[in-house]
Amino acid sequence: MQKNQLWVQSVDMIIKSIWIYTIAGILGAIFGAIDGILNPVSFLSALAGESGPTGAFGTLDIICQIVVIAGYVLFFLNIKKFMEVQTNEADQKGAKDIYLAYILLIVADVVDFIPVIGGIAWLVLVIVGYVKLLSGFKALRDSATYSELAKSGAAVLYTSTIWILAGAVVSIIPFVGGFINAIITLVVFFTILRGWKKIQDGAPDETTAA
Repeated sequence: MQKNQLWVQSVDMIIKSIWIYTIAGILGAIFGAIDGILNPVSFLSALAGESGPTGAFGTLDIICQIVVIAGYVLFFLNIKKFMEVQTNEADQKGAKDIYLAYILLIVADVVDFIPVIGGIAWLVLVIVGYVKLLSGFKALRDSATYSELAKSGAAVLYTSTIWILAGAVVSIIPFVGGFINAIITLVVFFTILRGWKKIQDGAPDETTAA
């Protein structure tokens, strides 16, 4: 029996968008660092909040930043599609919590640049965002309609989110915290992909989703 194609396609694009904004972000950081070494005038201008001459690697860094934004847009569009393809009210609420949680986390990164109140707003939004994210993945993990494979995928995503929070806490440890968090982040990147892949492979049949 054929799987629900809207489900499969939306999750497939979620996985691809995660790859896109992650790889582009890593490459952008590398290109930016190289540009700072080869083009110190541009680096110093950036620190002073001014625009300076941009070298080839600086241009590549800018392109990567644009690709990161495109990746996030693609991610949000397909999280929304995944939410809309849910036919069970409880599943739809869980998917909506995930969708809203990611929006809150992005907004938190933006408001963090606001002087004085930005830090407080960031903290509030991050707490609410992760609470909703855990709530959403838990709802899908305990779904009454999901296949066992899809539920196990949601369980992987739920656990991965907890590890992200653990890594953030560990990162405050002097000297070794950042290194440990980097390892956790790398492992979690692949577990998140694995979780979404399980949800994709556990898609309901067309007749089940109808």
